[in-house]
Amino acid sequence: IQAEEEIPCTAFAVNRKNEPLYRVIIKGNRISVEFIHILTDGGGGLEYLKSLLYTYLTLTGNHIDPSGDILLPETPVSDEEYEDGYIKFFQKLPPPVKLVKAWFLPFKLKERPRLSVIRAEVKVDEILEVSRKYKVSLTEYFVSVYLFSLQKIYDSAKKINRKEKRKVLRIEVPVDMRKILPSRTMRNFSLFVLPEIDLRLGTYTFEEILRTVHHQLQISTEIKQITRFLSSNVAYEKLLIVRILPLFIKKIIIAAIYRKLASKRWTGMVTNLGLVNMPEGMEDLVDSFEIIPTPPNKKVKVCNGLVSYKGKLRMCFCNITQSNELERQILIHLSNAGIHVKILNNK
Repeated sequence: IQAEEEIPCTAFAVNRKNEPLYRVIIKGNRISVEFIHILTDGGGGLEYLKSLLYTYLTLTGNHIDPSGDILLPETPVSDEEYEDGYIKFFQKLPPPVKLVKAWFLPFKLKERPRLSVIRAEVKVDEILEVSRKYKVSLTEYFVSVYLFSLQKIYDSAKKINRKEKRKVLRIEVPVDMRKILPSRTMRNFSLFVLPEIDLRLGTYTFEEILRTVHHQLQISTEIKQITRFLSSNVAYEKLLIVRILPLFIKKIIIAAIYRKLASKRWTGMVTNLGLVNMPEGMEDLVDSFEIIPTPPNKKVKVCNGLVSYKGKLRMCFCNITQSNELERQILIHLSNAGIHVKILNNK
């Protein structure tokens, strides 16, 4: 447990002996939890936070009926809660199609510490109304706005640098596998899908992007496709040579692979934690939720986290560059669509 610092999501000292894999952070009436992804994902982290809030509020004299919405501390832990979902659902399947490298935002990085967070809020009903008009989900709509905004920035950058070689704009969208496969694990059990537009085919209208993203996400999250991706990730873990390597060598190899391949596959990231439901008696005591995604890196420079609670969609833009042009383009697009955007105090 520690006091909140100015910069969120600072690196964990994973090489330090007995270093915890998560933090509980407090400041005034705000409480946060931060996790190393190997421990759990956003879904598991949210369940932990809800249990923590329940315990704190009941200890301070509030009567709350959990009604099955909270994992109570005194409840025995089931085997399902700590099972490895990746191993459980692994199958020997052909690997996914290889991806070409993605285009990256051309903005210069800030001086350290780089990370800044811009928070904004819209009414869930308003953004859902616009999404339904296009017959897409909230996530599909927001990812489409994100890609459309990236395309505008790409077009502006191309006027300056006409030799842009990479022309694929791709977004990483994490998926909670518990909603697709029958699992109650609280360990990390998320994958991601990668909707994209290929500007080698020409400029896309917003409606074309909406259709493209909708169909790509529908196909990518179909159980056969997502299981193939899961199995491809786990296959390396099952190789005998990988299993017998010392841990410190595995860490070096994994870090090198990520730098060389993974971080070059997408332009940005959007994670939607979805709708947060709280038991009666807790909702009035909790004003808001937000999610700050895994901080950006030198390639993927801006990430976005979404979460809905009490009729409001909270957006957190994490940025390590000197420019807020992407956030500006996204929020202007939402506003022009008739969605009232509120910029929050971002200190």
